[in-house]
Amino acid sequence: MSTLTVEHVARIEGHGTITVEMESGVVSDVRMDIIEAARFFESMVVGRRFDEVSLITSRICGICSPNHALTSLKAVEAAFGIEVSERTALLRKLFVYGSYLQNHATHLYVFAAPDFVGLPSVFPLAQTHPDIVERALRIKKTGNDLTTLIGGRPVHPITAVVGGFSAEPSAADLRAMAVRLEALVADTVATAELFQSFEVPAFETSGEMLALVEDDDYAIYDGETAALDAGWRRSASEYRQFIAEKVVGHSNAKHSTVGDRTFMVGSLPRINLSAGKLMPRAAETLAKLGIAAPSRNTFVNNVCQAVELVDAAERCAMYIDRLLGMGGATLPEPFTIKAGSGAAASEAPRGTLYHAYSIDDDGIVVGGDVITPTAQNLGNLEADMRAYAPTIAHLPKDEFILSMEKLVRAYDPCLSCSVH
Repeated sequence: MSTLTVEHVARIEGHGTITVEMESGVVSDVRMDIIEAARFFESMVVGRRFDEVSLITSRICGICSPNHALTSLKAVEAAFGIEVSERTALLRKLFVYGSYLQNHATHLYVFAAPDFVGLPSVFPLAQTHPDIVERALRIKKTGNDLTTLIGGRPVHPITAVVGGFSAEPSAADLRAMAVRLEALVADTVATAELFQSFEVPAFETSGEMLALVEDDDYAIYDGETAALDAGWRRSASEYRQFIAEKVVGHSNAKHSTVGDRTFMVGSLPRINLSAGKLMPRAAETLAKLGIAAPSRNTFVNNVCQAVELVDAAERCAMYIDRLLGMGGATLPEPFTIKAGSGAAASEAPRGTLYHAYSIDDDGIVVGGDVITPTAQNLGNLEADMRAYAPTIAHLPKDEFILSMEKLVRAYDPCLSCSVH
């Protein structure tokens, strides 16, 4: 019996270790050990006022903080029975898409790309292919600036409040951002083409795939949870009725199942379930790349992230046009503080995010629950690793380790979020 350990897997968010057990040269077990300490955000919000929750939970992540802020706001609004305006919903979609642009660009170019060009990091790539790195920085900066424009700052937004926004951008600033987004489409298409040019293993996950879906939109702000294989659609607010979490001994993050199956969330499940809702250039790019949905190859998740970049740039320009046609301002909806419970979901860059809160008559939180995308993905990632490792066990040690790390990075995990 021998053990191969890859401590602190590089180029992912947070700290995790791959452990591979081998007996007589045959892989007998594979684990993804999450060694991040528990952070207790669900307990942290208990005893705090309802209007502090989004500011606290946005600290769960420095990448997808707009998603945590948004989803917690929606859960509080569900508890109070608040319906926000169409204008508020559009603005919220814009600042969430800012996180898509900056997260996908960072993951694809800084974390994933070095795997496919034989480099240890992005820094040598900046020397040999500065145009590629400049493209990455343009996409990321546009995402940061979009989130800042709507949310007040690029990380941990402050203008989104219960019922609406405390401030919103001027028409002139929105028009200028629309011009930038339209110009960015070419960069995002080039990104998708670059990642499709990289060779990936022929591998298929055995897990289910879940994502939010809507009848008339590519669901990121709202929608029902859909299961690709099982074919059902359920209210996202009922997530506790179909997602089960369990504690595993080797990890500080729980594992999730649906119907006793591990499952995947993220760009690949979203495109598998909503390819027909992509914007025209994104749909055209997906078709040109030859990716037929549904795909079960988890390595294709990176290409799907790139297709979502095309969709985000094109879609956000369209949303801004709609906002400019509406006129007016987004004042928070009036509401009454009362006891209640509410749950909500949105699509963060890495997958579906769920928040739920119970609030008393004084507006104080008495219970909270969060399930992050990575916490949902970890069980399926581990199952994929167990299935994939035996197929590459013949490789030299360095190549075996790199191949396993590629699989982990294909999920774009945020291990810090997973131990929220």
